[in-house]
Amino acid sequence: MAVFVLVHSPSVGPATWQPVAQCLTEAGERVIVPSLLAVGDGPPPYWARVVADVADGLSGLDQAERLMLVVHSNAGVFVPVLVSGLGRPITGCIFADATVPALDGSTPMAPADFLPFLRGLAGPGGRPARWPAWWDEADAASMYPDAETRTAM
Repeated sequence: MAVFVLVHSPSVGPATWQPVAQCLTEAGERVIVPSLLAVGDGPPPYWARVVADVADGLSGLDQAERLMLVVHSNAGVFVPVLVSGLGRPITGCIFADATVPALDGSTPMAPADFLPFLRGLAGPGGRPARWPAWWDEADAASMYPDAETRTAM
C-alpha cells in the first residue's frame, strides 16, 4: 500500500488537506501532508525548495516505501520535479483541481492576463498574500463552512 502525500498549493497552506487527510487516516491509509509555507522564502528557483520541503515531510518513512502524490492547484506544476527529485518509488500522481504541467517546456504558474491582479496583491518582498486574502471578507466567507476554517486556510 502506498503512502498518500497530500501536497498543497503554494498559495494556501497544508490545512486545505486536513479534512481529506482525516478521512484517509480513518479509512486506514497512511497520510503525510508536508508544508510548503516557506517555499517562497528566498530567491528563485522555488522548485528546489518544494522538493526539499516534501522530502523533509517524508523523513520518517523508509526510503523504499511507495508514494501516491496528490497535488492541489498550482502544486501540480511541481509533479515532474517531485517525481524525479524525491528519489523514491512513486505509485502514481493524482491531480485534485490541479494544474497539469506541460509535456515540454515550462508551465506558467498563472496566465499572463492574471498577473496584473497578482501584482496588485503584492506585499513585502513582492509576494502576494495567501489565496484567501485575495478576496473581500464577504466573498471569502461563502467559500468556507466557518470563520475558524477560513482562518486556518
